[in-house]
Amino acid sequence: MDLTAGDLKRIKGVKVLNESRLTREGFKKVTIDSRKCSKGDLFFAVKGERFDGHDFVELAFKKGISCAVVSKGWYKSLSENKKCSFKNFSFALVNNTLEALGELANIYRKKFIIPVIAIGGSNGKTSTKDYMAHVLAEKYNVLKTEGNYNNAYGVPLTLFRLNKRHEIAVIEVGTNHFGEVKYLCSIAEPQIGLITNIGKEHLEFLRDIKGAARAECELLEYLDENFGMFFLNSDDEQLVKHEHKYLVNTFSYGTKAKVDVKAKLLKFEGFNAITEINFVKTKIRTKLKEIGNQSFNSALAAAAVGFYFEVSAKKIRKAISEYKIESGKRNQLKEKNDVSIIDDSYNSNPDSVKAALENMKAYKIKGKKYLVLADMLELGKTSRKEHTNIGKLVKAMYFENLYTYGKDSYYMHIAAKGVKNNFHFEDKHVLAKMLKLNIRKGDLILIKGSRAMKMEDVIAEL
Repeated sequence: MDLTAGDLKRIKGVKVLNESRLTREGFKKVTIDSRKCSKGDLFFAVKGERFDGHDFVELAFKKGISCAVVSKGWYKSLSENKKCSFKNFSFALVNNTLEALGELANIYRKKFIIPVIAIGGSNGKTSTKDYMAHVLAEKYNVLKTEGNYNNAYGVPLTLFRLNKRHEIAVIEVGTNHFGEVKYLCSIAEPQIGLITNIGKEHLEFLRDIKGAARAECELLEYLDENFGMFFLNSDDEQLVKHEHKYLVNTFSYGTKAKVDVKAKLLKFEGFNAITEINFVKTKIRTKLKEIGNQSFNSALAAAAVGFYFEVSAKKIRKAISEYKIESGKRNQLKEKNDVSIIDDSYNSNPDSVKAALENMKAYKIKGKKYLVLADMLELGKTSRKEHTNIGKLVKAMYFENLYTYGKDSYYMHIAAKGVKNNFHFEDKHVLAKMLKLNIRKGDLILIKGSRAMKMEDVIAEL
C-alpha cells in the first residue's frame, strides 16, 4: 500500500515520536487487531466495547509493527513507567485513535481517482453490495467491503485495502445513530450512492421510521452537497418521498412503470426466484441461486448498477445467475436428511421478518412449515408493539407451528393466539429438542432472530 510517515503526519494534532525508525517504503498495511499484526504494519490502538487496543501495543511491537497510533493520555502514563521496555519505539500520539483512523483513511482514499459507490439501507445492504460487486467484477477490478464491515472501524479498514489496480469501490455504510452515515461518507467520499430501502431499524436510537429515513438519507444529503448521483429504488415509498428533496441525478430501478431498469419476479422454482429484468431494448431472464424475494431485490439493484456502468447484458445475466452468497446466516438455505432450514439468524427487524414470512408463504413444499422466531432487538419503546404486530401477522397469514424464543418474543406468542402449535420457550435448547421431535422429511424451518440471540445454536442442534 502507498501509505507513508508523511501521510501519518497529516492527521490533525498528531505527534510522531522516533520517526527515524520508520522506513521510507511506508507501511505494509493498517490494522486494529494485534493478532493480525506483522512486520512493517501500522497498528491503531482502538478502544472497542470489549477490548482496548492499548492493552496489546507491546504484543504488536513484538510482531514487528513499524508504528503504533495511541492516545496521548495513554502514552503519558506509559512514559512515566520506568520499567517499560518498548516506549522508545515509533508512536503516533493522537487525541482519539478511532477518529484518527478515519482521518488517515480519508487521506489515503484521496490518492485514488476512481468511482466509489456507497450502499446504505435498513435491510439487504450486504447481499446487495455482494451482488453488485459480483456484477461489476465482470468488467472492472472491484474493491468491496468484506462481510458487513460497515462502521467507523470497517469503512476505514476497507479503504486501506485500495491499491492502484482497483477501478471501482463498493463500500457498505451502516448506521444505528444519527450522524453515522454522514461521518462515514466524509471518510469514503462516495460520488455514487444506493439505499436499498427504509424500514423499522434500530428504533431504540432512531425512534420511528421517520428517524430511520432521516438517518439513511444522510447519504442522499451528502451526494446532494457533493454533486453525486443516486440509484433510486422506486418501489420504496420512503425513498421516493425523500429523494425529491435533493438535487441529485438519479438512475431508477424497480417493478413499477416509469423506471430506468424494470424487473418482475415471475415465479419461485423451489426456493429460487425466476426473474426478468429490462433496460431500454435489453431483456434478461434468469433463475437466481439465492433464495427468496430479498435475492430478487438485490439482483435488480446490482443489474441497474451494472447497466449504468456499461457491463453487457450477457455478463450481467451470467453474474446474477451464478452469484452465491458469501456471508452465512443471511437467508441461507441448508438441507439435511430431506429437511430444509432457512438460516436467517444474522439479524432481525420488523421489516425483514415480514419479508421472511412472505417468502415462507410463497414456497411450495411437501411437508409442514415451521417458524422459529427470536427477539428483534434495538426497538426501544416500540418493542412490545412490533413483536405483537409480528404475532398478528403470523396469524393473519394462516401459518401453523410457531416457536418463539426470548423475552420480547413472548408478545409474538400471545398475539398469535389461535395459531395451531404456538409455543414459547425460555430456553432455546429445549426449543431445539421440541423441533427435533416434530419435524419430518419434506418440512421447512425458518430460523430468524437478532444477532445477539445466537439462533445458530438451534441450527447446530438440528
